[in-house]
Amino acid sequence: VVSTQSTGEGDAAPELYFMLNDTSEEDKVLRYRIYHETLERVLKQQQEERECNNLNIDCLFCPDKLTGNRFAVSEHLYNEHSFTLGHPDNLVYTAQFIESLRSKMARAECLYCDKTFRDYKTLREHMRKKLHKKLNPANTEFDKYYIINYREFGKSWKTLSNDKDDNEVPDSRNGSPTEEAWSDWEGSAPEIKCLVCSVVYTKFTAIKQHMRSQHCIDLDSLCKDMSYYKQVKLINYIRYLVSESQCPFCDATSLPDVSEHLLTHRHITTLSHERYNDDRYLFPALDNDFMLCCLKDVEGEEVVVIPEDIR
Repeated sequence: VVSTQSTGEGDAAPELYFMLNDTSEEDKVLRYRIYHETLERVLKQQQEERECNNLNIDCLFCPDKLTGNRFAVSEHLYNEHSFTLGHPDNLVYTAQFIESLRSKMARAECLYCDKTFRDYKTLREHMRKKLHKKLNPANTEFDKYYIINYREFGKSWKTLSNDKDDNEVPDSRNGSPTEEAWSDWEGSAPEIKCLVCSVVYTKFTAIKQHMRSQHCIDLDSLCKDMSYYKQVKLINYIRYLVSESQCPFCDATSLPDVSEHLLTHRHITTLSHERYNDDRYLFPALDNDFMLCCLKDVEGEEVVVIPEDIR
């Protein structure tokens, strides 16, 4: 507590200011509550965008109207203008994001180096010559539009990237991997990576058959009657633990070969919901994980974010 009249001198009545800092337990509780409220709001927004198919946005670089879903918008920006925001599933508040970029360009500001030019034509020429037709990952102005920045309390994508294991795929906002991740998108089917090993297939049925035969993981049985978000938690939980050399089904740790362990013990179909019922597993363990796009909701069940699931 800070008083404006701590010495008792002067005629003005003292005013008290209550200040919080990260050493105060009250401050921690308040910040954590705000984090969960924000997380709930962001996940709800992302789900709405995932289901939205009636976007109508002016292109940043040409007169075209971009309609449909956010995948169609991203595909146009990449295929027609070699510009990427990152994988659509990693974005949130997409329309607002594009409008913020439009405002920045309307002020003749470069999206990458933030320099201001005398007019829009000069800006376009600068971005073309300097290869600045991209976003600067160090610009925190864009952080609110990437779901990874809501993944853990008090951590941004940059902090999380530094914490990543060497075996994990680099984040799509961190430099050149963005270009590599998008370079083979046009004209080829997305690849689906196995939950245990490095094998990839372009068909979901093929990767599920591979996991059944090679790792004794029956994904259809594990996901039976599950809502979309429970399936997401399950997939990310398995990926997280395998990356840490742990068995997702038992308490075995420091495994030299998780695949061999699974074949030996054949856990196969059952996995306690309590093991993966944690809000951190709502966030992708693997960047651009196309397996999450292949999951189906329980028939007739509306996919919503239930507060109990994220607290």
